[in-house]
Amino acid sequence: MKIRVETEHLSLGVIRLTGISLPEEYTPPEPPADPDDDVAVARAMYRAIGQDPTRNRPSSEALLRRLKKGLGLPRVNALVDELNVCSVTLLLPFGCYDTDKIAGDVVCRLGEEGEGFEGVGNRHVNVGGRYTIADDHGPFGNPSMDSRRTCITPGCRNALVTIFAPPDYAHDRLEWIAGKLINAVGGEYETQILRA
Repeated sequence: MKIRVETEHLSLGVIRLTGISLPEEYTPPEPPADPDDDVAVARAMYRAIGQDPTRNRPSSEALLRRLKKGLGLPRVNALVDELNVCSVTLLLPFGCYDTDKIAGDVVCRLGEEGEGFEGVGNRHVNVGGRYTIADDHGPFGNPSMDSRRTCITPGCRNALVTIFAPPDYAHDRLEWIAGKLINAVGGEYETQILRA
């Protein structure tokens, strides 16, 4: 599977996980005790394409707001929970997809008018004029939400993780993130940084 970026307004950190196994029982990771609340970096990506980041918040900001309200992070599974902690630590939106549910190559681009997908929260996500990750079947994620079609379920063995960031972002924590994920679910990983 090839992955490419077709918008100059962001860079994409990519982690490919293979041979993973989601444990049935695990200790969920602890979120940062005192998370930074500088959401400007993620918001800048949205503003670069004329989107209001307070209407459809980056997922990292939505997670941070949960923590600030004392709600804690949602519990899903070892992989997603670990990613949520990384996302709120770095304050960048992440995506996580089962690669065995992806059809063909993957592209990060701006959505076309009328495009969308069914999100993990069982609501339709409109991606027209917004960032989206798509395959041969169409959009399946964006920096605000992942899709039900490619979501991580207990039988997942291979996953694609994306870190959405501004074009000039260094992605210097990519290996740190990958290490945390492998520690949680095993397997092997490969990282890369993609720009248009």
